[in-house]
Amino acid sequence: MLMASASYLPITIVPTKTFQDNQNTVYLSNSLLNHWGLKPSNQLNLFIGTKLLHIRVEPRAIEKDVLLVSEEFMSNLPLPIQEIRFMSQYDRSQRTLYLGPVFALVTEIQEQENGPNFRSIHSFCEELHFTSNIGGGFFYVFHIKNFSNDEIEGYYYDNDEWKKGNFLLPSVIYNRIHSRNIEASSFFKNKVSEIALQQIPIFNERFLSKWEVHNLLFAEEHLHPFLPDTQILNFDVLRLFLEKYDSVFLKPINGSQGRNIFRVTKADKNIIVQSSSASEKDKRKTFNDLDDFFEWFEKRKHTIFIIQKTIPLATFEGRQLDFRVLCHKNFQATWRVTSIIARVSSKTQFVSNLAQGGEMLKPVIPLTALFNYKTALSHVTFMKELSLEVANVISQSTEGFVGELGIDIGVDENGRLFIIEVNSKPSKNAEEQKAKIRPSAKAIFEYGTALSFKQIKRNEMGE
Repeated sequence: MLMASASYLPITIVPTKTFQDNQNTVYLSNSLLNHWGLKPSNQLNLFIGTKLLHIRVEPRAIEKDVLLVSEEFMSNLPLPIQEIRFMSQYDRSQRTLYLGPVFALVTEIQEQENGPNFRSIHSFCEELHFTSNIGGGFFYVFHIKNFSNDEIEGYYYDNDEWKKGNFLLPSVIYNRIHSRNIEASSFFKNKVSEIALQQIPIFNERFLSKWEVHNLLFAEEHLHPFLPDTQILNFDVLRLFLEKYDSVFLKPINGSQGRNIFRVTKADKNIIVQSSSASEKDKRKTFNDLDDFFEWFEKRKHTIFIIQKTIPLATFEGRQLDFRVLCHKNFQATWRVTSIIARVSSKTQFVSNLAQGGEMLKPVIPLTALFNYKTALSHVTFMKELSLEVANVISQSTEGFVGELGIDIGVDENGRLFIIEVNSKPSKNAEEQKAKIRPSAKAIFEYGTALSFKQIKRNEMGE
């Protein structure tokens, strides 16, 4: 089980052809009737996800953790006509049985001959499916354009393939849309409003910009020592920064994966510029002065940038080094660290992002090359503590539900930590995968389940 809560009982819905004339009748064992304090022919409210049904219960000589239903019952929900294991909770005072979660992930879907492609999270979606099988729940993937107020066309995983179907509305939605442009569109915002009207919680609803994150963290005075000097870029700010610092980073406010980052360095009277995304021959350019550089840069930037003091971060084997800490909320909505990795840049890059050719290592490997073993372990502990504080600050200061954050931390040559970036949709590649299901998949499903059951009960109580 994913959760330690004893109040949730695993229940399997089993469809059968036998009872087609009694689609609102649900059959269960005498032991389950007694456990819930029910009697034959009692009328109940049944929530499956967000869908409310009125059913009659009858005893049958079946396994104690089974609900026997007609195939028509499943078709009318709609759900696939197959056995589905759910978590359940029975409220005697309301005479209501809750089954869930119905957990949906929204993302872009590329339709291909051999089935749908969910891009960089395709295998992760399979892990969420397997997680639902183990813990209980039904998982499917859909495109935002297919959300409706009745049922949703999407994909579920069955017999090693993704199958298309129509499904009942979910009780929780996890947003893994890759495109900031889609999220910024009026179409997406209208769909999110429809989801809100259905009172379906959606978590990690949007990307966070680098400037927004900086301001949220800078509002907390105790975090100031961990934040590099940062401002919105313009020519005057660039000039002032290069008067104070020998080197600065320029980053697109909504950038990701280390793309389009520039490092600007003073060298005598010249300005040397390195680009993370340029071709090999254009990675390094030299300009006579700041005016020449900024004129060149203005023609290419196409978006708002931030400027940030370059921190003299520690390196490993001559390569740039930082650490990605994945944090997730658990069933009690408490943040916890689910993984931490070291990221080392390629030999030709000044950013360590895996998408730019970086390499993933256990944190202790580069840290013990820089510090003694005891100090290395203390740094790992401090990184986790700092990341949890960052996660708490951002989730408390941001509207909506935030259940997952990827926090990038650097350490300088003196062992001082710096918060480099915070990602509301962290890459699923930046995590060691030793098991069939990564800890992050389990954590995401756990938090989604908690949101699901809490919201269903609020809806029934009219809150």
